[in-house]
Amino acid sequence: MKGIELLPFLTDEQKELLETSARNYKRFARVYFQILEFSSNTAVVKVWQLDNHTERYLTAKELIERTKEVFGSDVLPTEIKLHIRPIAFEKDALKAFTVETVEAKMLQFGLKTKDLVKLLDIDKSSLSQLLNKKREFSRSSKAMFYYFFKSLL
Repeated sequence: MKGIELLPFLTDEQKELLETSARNYKRFARVYFQILEFSSNTAVVKVWQLDNHTERYLTAKELIERTKEVFGSDVLPTEIKLHIRPIAFEKDALKAFTVETVEAKMLQFGLKTKDLVKLLDIDKSSLSQLLNKKREFSRSSKAMFYYFFKSLL
């Protein structure tokens, strides 16, 4: 577990318990824990999940519950406060982002091609080729449009 050295008060038994729990979550659910900081009776732990073959993904609330179980009273003394920063897994939205998605978002936000040219500082002919599928919709193009429309929400 990353950052375990930030908790110097742990016994070898408690460290082993944490490492075993973390290893099992990593192995079976691809859930990872990292101790970000420890100061004056407060421990900050980040927990996140990566893509896995079962496609069973935990919500932020479930990640918090799992972290509380891992860092329970067997490991952390009750006087230490645990702050958890969960990062729930999101399927790669860029893979599903297509020209049709861009067109739908343009309609949703009432944008025209000339608006995108100004807002994205992209050449009009390049944008036209992308939207008319005459140019490949690369991952970087998808990212540009994805994050642009996400910023408008």
